Amino acid sequence: MRNWQKIAACLFVTLFDVALAALGQSARLADIYKTGRVRLVEEVRITDSQLPKNVLFENPRGLAVAANGNVYVTDVAANHIKVFSPDGKFLRTIGQEGQGPGDLGWPESIEIVGDLIIVREVMNRRISVVKPDGTFVKSAPFTPDDSYGRLLGMKSLRDGRLVVFVERGLAKGFSGRLPEEQDLAIELLPANWGAARVIYEKKIRASRWAKNPETNAFHRVRFPYHPKICLGVDPSGRLAIGDNAKYEIEIYDPDKGRILTISRPYSPVKLEDKDKKAYFDLFQMAVFVDNVKKILPKPPDYIVRLTEFPEFLPPYRGLIFDSEGNLWVHLYVQSRAANVFDVFSPKREFVHQINVEGAPIEPSFADGTVRSFVGSFLWQIERDKEGFASLAKYRLTAGK
Repeated sequence: MRNWQKIAACLFVTLFDVALAALGQSARLADIYKTGRVRLVEEVRITDSQLPKNVLFENPRGLAVAANGNVYVTDVAANHIKVFSPDGKFLRTIGQEGQGPGDLGWPESIEIVGDLIIVREVMNRRISVVKPDGTFVKSAPFTPDDSYGRLLGMKSLRDGRLVVFVERGLAKGFSGRLPEEQDLAIELLPANWGAARVIYEKKIRASRWAKNPETNAFHRVRFPYHPKICLGVDPSGRLAIGDNAKYEIEIYDPDKGRILTISRPYSPVKLEDKDKKAYFDLFQMAVFVDNVKKILPKPPDYIVRLTEFPEFLPPYRGLIFDSEGNLWVHLYVQSRAANVFDVFSPKREFVHQINVEGAPIEPSFADGTVRSFVGSFLWQIERDKEGFASLAKYRLTAGK
C-alpha cells in the first residue's frame, strides 16, 4: 500500500511539474510579447551544402512540423518532400515525380494530421495523403483551377477535416463579359473528403482580366494593396477570418459558426508613389519565347496602365497563429516596416504591439505557408539575394 502511495505521489509531482513547465512556457511567451520587442535567435540553418549529394533546395514552397518535431518541406521543382529532424538533420525524401499513387506533381501546400501528411499537388490537380515513411494512403481530385478558379490556401484540423480557401471559377459553359469581382469561399472538407460545407464567402475586387496584346491570352492584372480575405487556423481548430478593408477579424468555430469579432482602432495610412514603385520594382511576369520561359525585367506598359491602386493601405497584411494560439496580426504602418504586429491572446484579448527582429520578415510573413511555430521556436524557408533557399530555425526571445 505504501508503495502505491509513493508511486501516486511521484506521479502527482511529475504531472504537476509538467503542468508548471507548460504554464511557464506560456508565461514566457506572454512576457516576451508584453515587452513589445521579439528577437528571433537563429538556432539551425540548413543549406544545400548540408544536404546529401543530388538533393538540393530547388524550389521549396511549403512547410509543416509533426508532433515529434520532424520538419516536412515540399519542393515543387524536385517533386518530393524533404524531411528533417527537430535539430535540422536531413532524414529522407518522400515521393518522386509522377502521377501514380504516391507520386507527386508540383507538391505545394502541406499539412500534418496525426501520422498523416496531406499535400496539395498543383500539376496533378489533387490532394494526396501519405504516411511519414512515404506509404500512399489516398488521393482525390481537387480542381478549383478549372474555369479560372484557384486554391488559395489549405489548413488542417486535428480531426482530419480540411479548411480550404478557394477562388471560385466561372460557371460551366460561361460566355460573355468576364466578372470584375472575385468570388471567394472558405469551405470545410470532411475527413472522408465528401461534400464541402461553406463557412464563409464574399466577393472582392482585387484584379481584372486583361489580354496580353502580344499573345492575345487572358490573364489577371493584380491590384496591389487592395483589401483581401485573410485566413488563419489556431491549434484548437478555430478560424480567424479577416476582411482587411477595415480592422475587424471574425473568429469562427468550424461547426458553430462565428463566435466573436476582434476590432482595433487604427489610423489609415495613405498610399504614396513610393508604394507603387515598390510594387513594380518587385513585379515579375513569365513569358515564353520560342518555348523558353523568361522573366520580364519590368512590367509591360499595359500592365502598368491597367493596375489599380487604392487611396489607403489596408490596416493589416495577414494573420498567423503561434503554437499556443496567440494571434499575430501583420500590420501596415506609416514607416512601411514589415516587422510590426498586433498580438491577441487565445482569449482574443489585445496583448501588445510587437516589433520582430533578427530574421527576414517579408510582407507575406503572415500567410503561414513557408513557416511554422513550434513551442517557442519558428521554422521558416528563406531565400538570399541570389535566390538560393535555406531552412532556418529560430528561438523567440525578448528583444533589447
